[in-house]
Amino acid sequence: MEADKVKAIFSTDEDGYITGYQQEFWDGKEWQTPFDTTDAVEVAPGDIDTIVMGATKLIDGQFVLDTSKQAELEAEANKVIPTPEQQMINALGLQNAQLAAKVTTLTEKLGGES
Repeated sequence: MEADKVKAIFSTDEDGYITGYQQEFWDGKEWQTPFDTTDAVEVAPGDIDTIVMGATKLIDGQFVLDTSKQAELEAEANKVIPTPEQQMINALGLQNAQLAAKVTTLTEKLGGES
């Protein structure tokens, strides 16, 4: 059974961005709210689908998406983190370059070619 509005309660971070929510649901016979509805608000089910966790706030009954915060979260989520193997290869490459520079310096001091 589809409802025009459902009761929902939201968890927010210290800046007021939504980090989680619970909503009432239809169990086949009746609507169920498995949470304390004291602070619940009524929202359209389709509006809940627009929430971007960590970048959406509920202001005066409307969901407001902070697009710069969304971009920040997406950038952090898509950040490439090198594997331990990649880090080791990078460290060995740096050591190799440092050793090559020392060899070149010593060779030049001795008057030879590297």
